[in-house]
Amino acid sequence: MADPFAAARADLAQLAARGRQRVLTPRAGVDFASNDYLGLAESGAMRAIAAEAIGRGVPQGSGGSRLLRGNHPEHEALEAEAAAFFGSAAALYLPTGYTANSALLATLPQREDRIFADELIHASCH
Repeated sequence: MADPFAAARADLAQLAARGRQRVLTPRAGVDFASNDYLGLAESGAMRAIAAEAIGRGVPQGSGGSRLLRGNHPEHEALEAEAAAFFGSAAALYLPTGYTANSALLATLPQREDRIFADELIHASCH
């Protein structure tokens, strides 16, 4: 039986010969291209914290939006700790920068307020 991938292999070989073949490379340096710019995804401290939370029975993943079925006392404890740290009456953690920007821009500005932003503002703010 003929190799069903022979044509694809030949195409890849031609691309490689011309220096045009794309390959996956290991991550290196500081990551400013993803949502892990703080480097938490591979943090040993975060792994230990997650393992401890799993050991206490804290569910992993939201299972849906917090409003509908994802809320957990752990969320509320984190927000209470943040409020105490910042000296505020309450705090609210949002799951993404997009939802934070949406919430901020939909609730804080009043009718006569002006918002000034440059071209570097995140696309979710437009």
